[in-house]
Amino acid sequence: VPGHGMRALAGAAVLLCGLRAVAGNIYVYKNQPLDPDVIQYRRVGMYAPEDSPTVGAPGNGKSEVKIDVTLTRATARSSGLIQVLVFHSDSLDYVGYLEPGAQQKTYCCTTVLRKQGVPGCASIGHMIIAPKAGGEVWQQDITFGVNQTTNQLIADYKVQDSGVHYLLFSSCDPATGKVSIDGSTLWMNPYGFLPGELFHFLPFYGIMSLLYLALGVLWFILCARYWRELLRLQNCISGVIALGMVETATWYFDYVSFNSTGTRGLGPIILGVFASTVKKTVSRLLVLVVSLGYGVVRPTLGAVAKRVVLLGVVYFVFSMILDTVSNVSPITDISVPLRLLFILPVAFLDATFYWWIFSGLSRTLSQLTSRKQSAKLTLYRRFSHVLIMSIVLSAAWVTWQMIVIISDSLDDRWDSLWIFDAFWHVLYAGILMAIAFLWSPNKNNLQYAYSDELGQEEEEEEEEEEETVALAKDLPAGTFAIDDEADPAGKRD
Repeated sequence: VPGHGMRALAGAAVLLCGLRAVAGNIYVYKNQPLDPDVIQYRRVGMYAPEDSPTVGAPGNGKSEVKIDVTLTRATARSSGLIQVLVFHSDSLDYVGYLEPGAQQKTYCCTTVLRKQGVPGCASIGHMIIAPKAGGEVWQQDITFGVNQTTNQLIADYKVQDSGVHYLLFSSCDPATGKVSIDGSTLWMNPYGFLPGELFHFLPFYGIMSLLYLALGVLWFILCARYWRELLRLQNCISGVIALGMVETATWYFDYVSFNSTGTRGLGPIILGVFASTVKKTVSRLLVLVVSLGYGVVRPTLGAVAKRVVLLGVVYFVFSMILDTVSNVSPITDISVPLRLLFILPVAFLDATFYWWIFSGLSRTLSQLTSRKQSAKLTLYRRFSHVLIMSIVLSAAWVTWQMIVIISDSLDDRWDSLWIFDAFWHVLYAGILMAIAFLWSPNKNNLQYAYSDELGQEEEEEEEEEEETVALAKDLPAGTFAIDDEADPAGKRD
């Protein structure tokens, strides 16, 4: 579908910022290492009870972060300290210190920073928290005495303001040594476990599932009514509609399960990614073969079919890898060059689809114009208008998306980032419905499919008649009379 190359560009920007699906909202720590002078963090969108879009089980109107962890250190020759912080993104500027000219913050108070009088650096080996943060940064200190190797923290943080919240584990005291974390942190919104960034996907995929179901029912009724006249292209459209139903239903029930349990099983994610990738691949191939005139201008793709299939297979492989990495792996743990390694092949293949679709559509329109097939020409002009409109909408959307990413803090738009992905689903559905409308099954399917051949036959007969008349002018009148009498023109096919 046109605009996919631009979608890959926009997706690259979002992916590079680490804005992808969260693996789960119950984070389980199993012997998770925490080295000295290291900060580990989680960020999750949370709704305050009064701002929640809905209330229900298992959240039941509560918004909180529950922490139940046990910390074990390897050596206990001296005392030690691990600090746990939870705070709203508005307080992010109060945590840590950005030295002039530096690219990254320093979070631990050192002797040098204390001598410089950095605000919040009151104790060496502690986190730097600016005094103006007040009580907005929730803090718990887990201390280790001499010869003490384990300690536990069980705490409950109540969310007061809607927004992105951060949880930090920090080991700023070198004397603490290496520490391992076991236990869990549980993030509960008033409606359940879904992060605030992802909540709107739940009703969105529910609505999209119903939309594809309604489209599928209407389409299959028409197919059943005119099953004797169906074209191969219409069978392909049936397949894409069915894939859309499977994809949206899979993601909907995945989010329902996520909201109820707080975790996402690998199986549903892989199934959802597989369904999405198959649908994306087949939908691109559908638009491509339609642009090439398959089923209307030409009965088969001929030698081009192998190249079409090859492009589809290659796109499926790279897109499957990208979507799997994006949904399964913690994308922030992947380096930028490696992320680009996943993104660029898909962007290149999308651009290839884009170029081939419009070049094929241009040739098809020229062919129909030269053959004076007005009905088909009108059909393909309408189809080209749909594609052009999708390009305009895609360009406008990507431009706005890039402006948002560059100019605004993504934490400030935490509850609307889902629209970035939702737009493309709506656009795909709109293009599919337009194709289904233009090529809807009807009683004239076969006559329409073969009108091109019939039109050529009529043109050839007219040319033969014109040649006969021209030849008659050069022949004697008697000769023409004998030929006309002898030639059983009425029996000619």
